[in-house]
Amino acid sequence: MTGDVRELVTRAIAERRCEAILLSGGLDTSIVATVAREHGLRLAVTVAVGEDPPDLRYATSLANRLGIEHVVLRRSLDDLMSSLPSLIRLIGTFDGMFLRNDVVVYEGLREIAANGLRSCWTGDAADELFAGYSFVFERSPEEIEATVRRFATTMRFNGPAIGRALGVEVHSPYLHPDVIAHAVALPGAAMVLERDGRRMGKAPLRRAFDGLVPGDHLFRWKDPIEVGSGATRLREHVAARVGESFAAESARILAEDHVRIRDAEHLGYYLLYREVFGGPPRPDPSFPKECPGCHARGPEGTYCRTCGAYPI
Repeated sequence: MTGDVRELVTRAIAERRCEAILLSGGLDTSIVATVAREHGLRLAVTVAVGEDPPDLRYATSLANRLGIEHVVLRRSLDDLMSSLPSLIRLIGTFDGMFLRNDVVVYEGLREIAANGLRSCWTGDAADELFAGYSFVFERSPEEIEATVRRFATTMRFNGPAIGRALGVEVHSPYLHPDVIAHAVALPGAAMVLERDGRRMGKAPLRRAFDGLVPGDHLFRWKDPIEVGSGATRLREHVAARVGESFAAESARILAEDHVRIRDAEHLGYYLLYREVFGGPPRPDPSFPKECPGCHARGPEGTYCRTCGAYPI
């Protein structure tokens, strides 16, 4: 079964072939970069915010090992702030979870486009399909199976939309239909292993690529993009810009726009969203569900992709 997933991921990469990769140096992108090196991969891009974010050491080590060109994009928090209006226009959200992560994707894809390349790999969906999140792999096997099946039909990533706006095709081998079908057929217990006294998810990938991917990458702990890149510090940076105005501004927005603001960071993003779109979210009656937090409408689900309200 583990041999199957290695074959399936390798076949997905060989079939698609991309010139570049957004490289974090975590398990998912380390697998893709290692395999794709033999299938047309030319450039790895890593976004680094601050002096020494966690991704930098891992990504640099792997790129050197593979002998591929590696661009490290040094970005300040103010640089990221400057990119947020364009990103908000592209993905239509003022939710910090999306913005802190996707601003890193946006910066990386802009660099790839600037280098004249038109295709890029990511590691999207490995966490969803192979129980990479702690809130999944800490559950019972039956709950893991149910969660993976749910993710397989509902997961959605903003990288392809960002890429299209920049002229870059964005793909993940983990989203290949054969990989998805393999993942949803696995028993929940097969997704989990113990390593140095710690419970970890994504056991099928870790076992399948043992011997090909370096051990420190193979068993690296999961860091969200915002943490690995250092962009997570946007939380405090955006909140500080709002300053003492949070209480009064959030009350005014609730009264005038009927949008609930959770905290100072959320307010900072909402003000940008309002500038970009000229007002609060506009309900689209073609979607079945309305968010009680911002009144945007979307598909059935429990998480609002516009404001981040949960549950809805």
